[in-house]
Amino acid sequence: MNYFGLFGSFFLTALSLFAMRPMAARLGLVDFPGGRKTHEVPTPLIGGLGIYLGTLVITLFTPLVLHQYAALLGLSSLILAIGIMDDVTELKVSVRMGGHALVAFLMATVAGVRLESFGDILGLGTVALGILSVPLTLFATVGVVNAINMSDGLDGLSGGLVLIALGFIGLTAAFAGDLALLGLVIIMACSIAAFLTMNFRLLWKKRAMVYLGDAGSTMLGFMVAWLLIDSSQGSDTIFPPVFALWFLAIPLMDTVYLLFTRPLNGRSPFSPGVDHIHHNLIRRGLDIKTTVLLLYAASITFGIIGLIGYVMQVQESFMFLAFLALFGFYVYVSRVLAKPH
Repeated sequence: MNYFGLFGSFFLTALSLFAMRPMAARLGLVDFPGGRKTHEVPTPLIGGLGIYLGTLVITLFTPLVLHQYAALLGLSSLILAIGIMDDVTELKVSVRMGGHALVAFLMATVAGVRLESFGDILGLGTVALGILSVPLTLFATVGVVNAINMSDGLDGLSGGLVLIALGFIGLTAAFAGDLALLGLVIIMACSIAAFLTMNFRLLWKKRAMVYLGDAGSTMLGFMVAWLLIDSSQGSDTIFPPVFALWFLAIPLMDTVYLLFTRPLNGRSPFSPGVDHIHHNLIRRGLDIKTTVLLLYAASITFGIIGLIGYVMQVQESFMFLAFLALFGFYVYVSRVLAKPH
């Protein structure tokens, strides 16, 4: 495999983002300041398009990866298209999620990528899903898509969390000798890294030049969901399903927490708001860059715990109980941060 060629996705993504910036306004792909938003100038919503183009072009010239993941790229384009329409016209939640569920259904039934078991999370043997396989695949996939989308609230946060998750998936792929998965992870990671150079607040750049948009965050959420499910199911399992929780811990815990707390406050769990953990950290006095770096550090820490458990072959039931304990701690911290001070 030509790894030099794989890294070409960085340059293709960067080039496409620079090329598309002047066209963003004409396409209606611009996010304007106001309301709960933290930016002060209109910003193009083209990050997802750039990442997809960079990933697609390099994959087309990498036969090993293309053979394994052509269906993923095809269905990801549908998620991207739904996201672009949402960025331009603000689709109803029911329409957007219905579209995501339809693509997830195609993933499960046509591509054959679906949840078949939860592994041995109870310590009593493999928990097979049987007839619940497809419905739970839809639920999990749409959940991850929205988890990544809901974490897209600060410059660099969503893209960075996806990049971290891909890093741990890539490490397990390297341990397992899965060159196709490792190749795709490298391609995607380089594309996301190119986007982050234009999105994350760096010393010489005080604001984001481009955003992911709903198109980018939902597309990345779908691709991560696919890779986590595909890697943890079937006869070619790379890691047991419980480790997927650790590799994507922060977005998953934040989303599940809000799915329970928002309805208790009389709100839709999918409504936009400023009650995410990153918003609470900012209200506690942290600036945007510090908040993002703190959540990066937490995500890397949890991923390392999962990776150590994977390498040392720790019992799945223990890792599941440990994750539940971590989630309990997360709920406690979130409640403390949300209190007026």
